[in-house]
Amino acid sequence: MRDAYWQTGVSEERIAAAQRGAAAWVGAVDTDGRLVASARAISDGAKWAGIFDVVAAPAWRGRGVGQAVMRLLLGHPRVRHVSRVWLATRDAQSLYTRFGFVPGAMIPPRSYPTTEMVLTR
Repeated sequence: MRDAYWQTGVSEERIAAAQRGAAAWVGAVDTDGRLVASARAISDGAKWAGIFDVVAAPAWRGRGVGQAVMRLLLGHPRVRHVSRVWLATRDAQSLYTRFGFVPGAMIPPRSYPTTEMVLTR
């Protein structure tokens, strides 16, 4: 699963550090103990969580393992009670809509003006 498009150019060390630093990380293994799917989240445990790196090995796609790791992640104590769970996806909208996710444009705007800002390093 190292070959996921969002991991391009990211070192193994940085991927491992991201997993260790996550508030929640879940995975699924096959009968031989090989990791076949995983997902992680960052969270304050109350108001906000962000889901990242949801992935299933190609041979396991379409078999429900992605749904299983999402169910586990959304039920994790650091995620289950937050008010807003955010994620971004290029191509897995149908998976996330099963859990109630909607496009951000459908969320009512805040009662005050904001500008999204990002620091890239």
